[in-house]
Amino acid sequence: MTIWEEIKYKLTNSASAVTQILWINILAFVLTCLIFLTFHLSGYSAEPILNYLNVPSDLGLMVMRPWTFLTYQFMHSLAPSHILFNMLMFYYMGNILQDFLGAQKIWYVYIGGGIGAAIMFVIIYNIIPIYSGQVGFLIGASGSVYAITVAAATLLPHYEIMFFGLFRIRLRWLALGLIVLNLAVIPVSNPGGGFAHLGGALFGWLYILFIKGDISNPFTRFFSNLNKIIPKTIKVDEKKIYREKVYSNTQNKKANTYRDKRNPKPNQDEIDAILDKISNSGYDSLTKEEREILFRASE
Repeated sequence: MTIWEEIKYKLTNSASAVTQILWINILAFVLTCLIFLTFHLSGYSAEPILNYLNVPSDLGLMVMRPWTFLTYQFMHSLAPSHILFNMLMFYYMGNILQDFLGAQKIWYVYIGGGIGAAIMFVIIYNIIPIYSGQVGFLIGASGSVYAITVAAATLLPHYEIMFFGLFRIRLRWLALGLIVLNLAVIPVSNPGGGFAHLGGALFGWLYILFIKGDISNPFTRFFSNLNKIIPKTIKVDEKKIYREKVYSNTQNKKANTYRDKRNPKPNQDEIDAILDKISNSGYDSLTKEEREILFRASE
């Protein structure tokens, strides 16, 4: 199997939307680098050509290039840090969200968040006086990544992760920290991109509220058209979410756990009480006995 056949296989046969989106972004970045190199060696600039794939702030150009609302989400600047940070965040947050919503909805949040970010970018450039007369281009997956991150934090606010192996943090605090940091740098760096990130974050938040049935108004018709297979009144059971998390942790420790076969399975009241404790304080707050109860319940 050649490298291209292997890439095609990963894109078309992978059940993971996270894997598919990662590969598309990586391939787009490699092709962008090759195009820039080719044009540079020929004495020309490739930027005007590639801008046909990025969202312009100018309304006239935007109307003429509607495809850019989709294509820009997979494009990145030549700075390796741009795609590296976006894809690392997407990998961690995307896999968490995919575990609980499924692969198809990762595509919905990624694409929808990117469109929301582009809309915010165009609006800001055309209504705020200090940006009037300027023409900018939106590039990168950051808006989509913000949508994925905020969606995960809205669905699983108490879910803890080891952030880049440095420290433990709950998703709600991670998302809030990123938004605050984004607001802080808008006046000094990349204002268009900063506002676009907020547009993506807003989409991720509203999307989860929509599928949980927490919002219902004419605006949600957009979500219905985007995701017609999801009923409007789906309720996300946080107890079920934490039960799946707990089961995955206990199964990993199965080899080192002693099970007393004489003990009956715990009743539902015991399980619900423990799951409520996990929802409020996290899995690490459980005692050894409570963990054993959940392990027996998972058998």
